[in-house]
Amino acid sequence: MTTELSPTLSHVSAPTMSYFTDKFFGHVIDGEVVESIEGGTMPVIDPSTGIQVATAASGTAADVDRVVASSRRAFDDGVWRNLSPLEKEARLHSFSRTIDQHRTIFGDLDAVDAGLLRTYTSFIEDFGVNATAYFAGWPTKLQGSIPPVPAGMNVQHRRLPRGVVAAIVPWNGPSAVVAMAAAALAAGNCMILKAAENTPMSAVLMAELAVEAGIPPGVFNVLQGTGQAVGSALVEHPGTDFISFTGSAATGRAIQIAAAKTLTPVALELGGKSPFIVFDDVDIASTAAAATAAVWSGSGQICTAGSRVLVQRSIHDEFVAAMVDASRSVKVGNVFDPESTLGPLVSQTQLDRVASYVDLGRSEGVEVALNGGLTGDGGFFHEPVIFTEVRNDMRIAQEEIFGPVMSVIPFDDEADALRIGNDIDYGLAAGVFTNDLGRSQRMIEGLDVGTVWVNTYQAGYPTVSYGGVKQSGYGRTLGEEMVHELTHIKSVWIAS
Repeated sequence: MTTELSPTLSHVSAPTMSYFTDKFFGHVIDGEVVESIEGGTMPVIDPSTGIQVATAASGTAADVDRVVASSRRAFDDGVWRNLSPLEKEARLHSFSRTIDQHRTIFGDLDAVDAGLLRTYTSFIEDFGVNATAYFAGWPTKLQGSIPPVPAGMNVQHRRLPRGVVAAIVPWNGPSAVVAMAAAALAAGNCMILKAAENTPMSAVLMAELAVEAGIPPGVFNVLQGTGQAVGSALVEHPGTDFISFTGSAATGRAIQIAAAKTLTPVALELGGKSPFIVFDDVDIASTAAAATAAVWSGSGQICTAGSRVLVQRSIHDEFVAAMVDASRSVKVGNVFDPESTLGPLVSQTQLDRVASYVDLGRSEGVEVALNGGLTGDGGFFHEPVIFTEVRNDMRIAQEEIFGPVMSVIPFDDEADALRIGNDIDYGLAAGVFTNDLGRSQRMIEGLDVGTVWVNTYQAGYPTVSYGGVKQSGYGRTLGEEMVHELTHIKSVWIAS
């Protein structure tokens, strides 16, 4: 490893450095960090510098077989699912407290691993702690029902865990995925967490802390490697009972096809191209600041980024000028610099993708109100870009870019805003900014998305379900709906 070469590491806390130094980020199977069977590894790259900071395991189908066998054995043996509900809750609450006690390490790892601003990772850690605390209370709340049936029979609906749950998670919030693990365990399942290949570090710490908190070995395993080498094998493996995937629509479709071979149920949280809709009765300065934050946060690498900004034509020019003005204060820089407000993209591949879309937008003949580009300072940095005079049928308006690139589209009235907002394959989220209550209600009803925010954006809480429609996938994460999705109903008939 070459940890001493990255200046980013000089900013991490002493506990993080103690954990990180000479750490190998392998698979976690039966409570132990292990190498790949065939010895494969992959570099962990710091996006702020482009320097390798650690080494992770890179598995093959043989490692998939090993991790599934461990999880299958743990589930079938009942070491977790047969614990009493109160005992499960006690151990999950211990897990939540342990996650909380290590939040500084998680925040530092996410900053180094994913290139997220250290100030932003604090929000991710809050979310992870809150989500584990919320789901920790569910084992005593998983109730079945007694449906009405003819006399002489008694019927029970029993809510039971699905079994071995495999979660293939994204790289844009590595520590936040502890919410998925906590929900799966609360429902009595065993979890295989396939970490994103760009961000393998925090998953290892999660699984180690789970064992420390009393989760039996094998109940929470971690698989490392590429989607092609291990992700596909995990999806097609007959030993998994449920697949959860968060990522691109193209990969989601491939996973659905692959899972069909074994009829394994799938939940997909896919991409988005969310409309941020601004009517002419808003306060322009504050709404413009919210619009830029909705795209620049996380360097645009957020599924719900409001990258299509729909502005009522009567205030279009003034609003664009306000967004440009709000963006002048953006400081692109190292994730540990407290003055940085825009960090790097996660990888060279993602930087190249964003740059190609910026070139595409310019070639499509749009106006450029904010002309950001590559910084040339090392690392994977791209400055913000605001395109105007964008038509909704252009590729930059229809395709998910996942970077700090905004497309501004004018509209005339409510009907026009709804037409443009819904005229896309995605349906993850939307924002509506207006002071007209009746208008906001009509927009809520008309927008074909999984989440609508009114006069706010990207608010979230563990009790509130989240997910999309259309090409943004199906299934829900968070809230009661997530726990129910991770269980199935067994109907039991008893003759009197």
